[in-house]
Amino acid sequence: MTSRRSNSRDSDRVRTRTSSANADRIRSGDLSDALTEVLQVLREETPLPRPSTQGVKDPEGEKSVARVKSSSPTGSDRRLGVSGEAAVAKPFHWQFSHFKDCPITEDQDSVAHLVRHFKPDGCSLPSLRNMTEREAYAMEANNEFAATLEKRLQDVPRSDELYEIKKVVRERKLGLKMAQDRKLANAAQLAAAEKLGNQAASFEARLRVVSNESKSALEQVSFLEAKVESSANKFSDDLRRATREAKKTMADSYLDVLVSLKEKWEKKEAATDCEARLREVVANIDLLKEIMSNSLLSLDELLRLRGKEIELGSEVDVMATSDFFVGKLDLP
Repeated sequence: MTSRRSNSRDSDRVRTRTSSANADRIRSGDLSDALTEVLQVLREETPLPRPSTQGVKDPEGEKSVARVKSSSPTGSDRRLGVSGEAAVAKPFHWQFSHFKDCPITEDQDSVAHLVRHFKPDGCSLPSLRNMTEREAYAMEANNEFAATLEKRLQDVPRSDELYEIKKVVRERKLGLKMAQDRKLANAAQLAAAEKLGNQAASFEARLRVVSNESKSALEQVSFLEAKVESSANKFSDDLRRATREAKKTMADSYLDVLVSLKEKWEKKEAATDCEARLREVVANIDLLKEIMSNSLLSLDELLRLRGKEIELGSEVDVMATSDFFVGKLDLP
């Protein structure tokens, strides 16, 4: 219970920092692109089950042939169709609509409902409404979604750079259209000049200049399109690489925590055993004191136990280990 509360507090802090850092960028118009990239990454990392011609098994074990839009972000999908061996199953699909008066990143249930659908083949999860740990799952799903969205927004090119590229492309296309218009106009003028005779050479020279400008504009447009495509491919590769590195770092952090727990547990067992032996020696000393009240024959044994008591006391002090709780661990 202590670990769960601590994890909840840590998750709240992470989600608060991520939401405040990304609020301006999300409200400025990057939400649609960010959601598209994040969902694409989740879809690539977690393949969805392939449709089968023998019916699709839902998490409750029933066959279904189609899914329709859910009326609530946290509700389970409704099922339509005819069940049975004679029915031919249609491909599995689901739809989602967000109607709340707030960004989707501020609605935990909606984000958790989306993340729940990205799961490996054969993984069965109940609907968000029927989960026993609904709040914990929703919070964890929001944290994962916010972290992925944060990485996407950090690596995406700046909006001013994209705006400049688009502006140049528009200008080149406009120049190309203007050049084509000038080419047509010059062609008409050339026909008129041929009739006049004395202006034919001048119009032919102007036509060659316009053709060269048109060719140059086409080459520049092709170069810019290739540059945009290369930037998009590089971003996709960097995003996948960063995701793999983040997963590896998290796994190493949890491994370090488990190793430290094992070492503390072994030290605690040794200290407990030493304390038990010390209590046994103290009990023997008390017993010998009672015996010596009537006899002096056990003096040597008492001296031996006194020495043993001092030795075990020192050993207990050396092996003393503080109590530890999962809530106090520095979990990643």
